[in-house]
Amino acid sequence: MSIFDAKDKKDEALSEAAAGAAVIGPTHFINGQLSGEEDLVIKGYVKGRIDLKSHSLIVEKGGRVDGDIIVHTLILRGSVNGNIFAAGKVFVAPEAHVRGDIAAARISISEGAVFKGSIKMEEDLEKVSAPKEKGPVAKEKTEPPPSPAKDSKKKDAKA
Repeated sequence: MSIFDAKDKKDEALSEAAAGAAVIGPTHFINGQLSGEEDLVIKGYVKGRIDLKSHSLIVEKGGRVDGDIIVHTLILRGSVNGNIFAAGKVFVAPEAHVRGDIAAARISISEGAVFKGSIKMEEDLEKVSAPKEKGPVAKEKTEPPPSPAKDSKKKDAKA
């Protein structure tokens, strides 16, 4: 068995993972949070958080994600500008670009891939999971600024 045979088997496995998955085509642009209960292949552009906790995501060459990704498994051949959280494995192909942190149980970054960020490997799924979405923030009570008339009296008293 040569190194090329191993690569062919790996490509077949990746193709099987993509079979039956939803596809965002190369001419599609999605702006906003994306979630679902099936595997997903991105060939286009997604701007926003992707939440597929128990499913796989493949970002193909030419595909781009600007936002955090929460998945079980990620195969990256395109580019991601955001943090990646995977309960399973993250595979970064030689042609891929990542700008963000990766937290996963298993991580593989191929020679030639561009990566700028930090890596955190955890076997415990709770430690790998992404931070919860923040809801509306309660505004703190603030006092109005003092009126100019009161400030001028204080200045006159000091003079």
